[in-house]
Amino acid sequence: MDKWQQRAYEKKKAREKQLRRRLTIAGGVAVALVASVIFAVLPHEPSMSSTSGQVAAGASSTEHAGAVYYADGTEGSVSENGAATADVSDTASGDTSVAAATDSAAQSAAAATATPVPTATPAPTATPVPTATPVPTETPAPAVPDRSDFAVDPNNQNWNFDQTAEKTVYLTFDDGPSYLTQQVLDILDSYGIKATFFVTAQNPDYFGLIKEAYDRGNTIALHSYTHEYDQIYASVDAFFEDLDKIAAIVQEQIGYVPCFIRFPGGASNGVSRHYCEGIMTALSEEVQARGYQYWDWNAATGDGESVTTEESIANALSAESQTIVLLCHDGELKETTVEALPAIIEGFQERGYVFKPIDRTSTVVHHEIFN
Repeated sequence: MDKWQQRAYEKKKAREKQLRRRLTIAGGVAVALVASVIFAVLPHEPSMSSTSGQVAAGASSTEHAGAVYYADGTEGSVSENGAATADVSDTASGDTSVAAATDSAAQSAAAATATPVPTATPAPTATPVPTATPVPTETPAPAVPDRSDFAVDPNNQNWNFDQTAEKTVYLTFDDGPSYLTQQVLDILDSYGIKATFFVTAQNPDYFGLIKEAYDRGNTIALHSYTHEYDQIYASVDAFFEDLDKIAAIVQEQIGYVPCFIRFPGGASNGVSRHYCEGIMTALSEEVQARGYQYWDWNAATGDGESVTTEESIANALSAESQTIVLLCHDGELKETTVEALPAIIEGFQERGYVFKPIDRTSTVVHHEIFN
């Protein structure tokens, strides 16, 4: 092997070494691609010719003129200016073209290898919506009946004298308010029922209970300012003077003068005859003419006299009417009435009665008048 062949062989080996290094850097994916390029460009074994004119690709024409054989076995010639021209599209600098091709293939393979696989964008986590703290609702106040037409009105004479359609008890309390009235109100509330209070002015310290009874949904009615028979039944004028005084006290408490009244002793009382003959007949007509209506009763606990708790219960529950207006007292010293009240309420409820306060639609109960 002459020196030209030796030099060509050494160049070829150097190029192969350089390509292997580039292929190693490019990665395994590019190996197959680059190898195919190498094997297409360079033979696995050097092609040597005995012709002394053979030179390695890239040999200068000044070193050897005439025919030129390149390391890949192609034949070229030396031009007049000494530049070697290959018969193929490769230039005389075979190592340059091969390196360029190899570099391009390696870069393509590396780029293919280096291209990151796009990762799926995680779905955004929904921001939890804060749970609204429930606003506590206020417990509605017990329904209070419309009592705007309970005021005394001479032009309103629409009264009911018929029995109620359902079995009804009207609890009525005379002579209060007193220290017992609060207990009566609490008992009524515990059963969810209302009553009617025919009030007097005998205990000024408890006038505030008139408003409390009203605010709790009970009906307020007029009884007497003094409750002294000799004074109130002395004359028609004397009666209305007394009535006007208790009316003024009630108006201060509830805002109006109620139309419901009860005569002390009832319309049937005979005591009034001692003070004024025929006064109850006159009053029964006159109070209605002025816009009032009076209520007597058709059942009683008997607590107007001295009775025991058991007697009060028995007296009350002896009533049999469809509509019962029950006379009770919440004045001083009527403790037995307070004690008997729960049993009276439960006894009527067991018999199918309902409890109501007096209003303009309630059945009016009148006694026979004897004076």
